Amino acid sequence: MNTPDLIILTDADYRRLRRDLKEAGLDLCYMAQSDQPVRLKWSPDLFQRPDFLQHLAQRRPSDSSYRVASVSLLKKATWFQPDQFAVSFHAVGDLHGEDLDKYLAEHNVQSSVETARDMLAARPA
Repeated sequence: MNTPDLIILTDADYRRLRRDLKEAGLDLCYMAQSDQPVRLKWSPDLFQRPDFLQHLAQRRPSDSSYRVASVSLLKKATWFQPDQFAVSFHAVGDLHGEDLDKYLAEHNVQSSVETARDMLAARPA
């Protein structure tokens, strides 16, 4: 399962992008959060794993303007359960969709490569 039009970011990278977008006059003001956490064992290549991408595709809103997904670790794995990840999808208002596309292209914003556990840990806003 491939999601070429979706930028998947760790919580840390998402917060950085959101701050940079605000400085550029754009705001990821719309958010759709998945009702159910993604339950998988963490690995450094989490964002490239087909099972993880399948979960994202199932949870993604049908509105294609949700181009950015942020992933944060909700709960570390135990002996009996895998890690649990919260997934949120983000978009700008309808009038700024083209501006967001232009910003993402000009700044070459891509999915996070590094998925270290500390980059997935949600921090207070």
